[in-house]
Amino acid sequence: MSRFCTIFIFLCGLLTATNAQSFAVADSLFAVADYELAAVEYERCVYLSESRETTHLALERKAECFKRMGNYGRAADVMERYAASYAELQQIALCRYLDGYFRDAAFAVDRCEMLHDTLGEDMLLLKLLALNEQALYDSARAVGRQLAARHAKATGEDISPLLDSIYGKKPRLKSETLGWYLSLVPGLGHAYAGEYGLGAAAFAMNAACLAFGVWQVFEGCYITAYMGGAGLLSVTYPGAMRSATHYIKKANYERTAAFNAGCKAAVMDALKGQ
Repeated sequence: MSRFCTIFIFLCGLLTATNAQSFAVADSLFAVADYELAAVEYERCVYLSESRETTHLALERKAECFKRMGNYGRAADVMERYAASYAELQQIALCRYLDGYFRDAAFAVDRCEMLHDTLGEDMLLLKLLALNEQALYDSARAVGRQLAARHAKATGEDISPLLDSIYGKKPRLKSETLGWYLSLVPGLGHAYAGEYGLGAAAFAMNAACLAFGVWQVFEGCYITAYMGGAGLLSVTYPGAMRSATHYIKKANYERTAAFNAGCKAAVMDALKGQ
């Protein structure tokens, strides 16, 4: 019985290894869009692989599974295990960008430049967009100059005036630190964020709680003053501060998003010659 089990395990191992080399199981799962299980099978192929080429191919297909699932972060993590060529590093940068990790996307572009001593328009554009998303507009403008020079050399078209015009109108972002200090006075933080109605409401609410507490103290109703006035104020005051901080961040996000969307559309249209 023990001998039979050993032979059976050995044959199963051979069968699995054969499937690993041919990718038959993994490819069949990929074909029916079962990308999660296909990714597991491709990882099995990596584990059982006896050649660098097989490992590379299995990892490529595993990364493609995660791309199909929209999980660009995991796709980039897989590609980090084999990427070396310009196109592969470009895919990592793009996946990091699509995953919302803009700092990592810019770093991937820098790594590609370090390894290959050059960057094409595609990678320069990607780095520019990643820096925009981080609100690093001065750095993005410098990359834009490189992009304009590369584009002018290739097509003879100068897009420098367009980039100068775009970055000459970069969004003015509100200071979150200043906003926090202003929010110490209920309503001022909201007003700084442009939410004047909410600011007035926050001021009125906190003033009412404070006034009620003071009135109850003068009336000698100390328990009511503590429970009603101070108790409510302990909720409304920090709540107003958190709300003001939220709206300042929201205002900055909206300004950044609007600028970045306009910049992206204008630059991509210019590169396409439209």
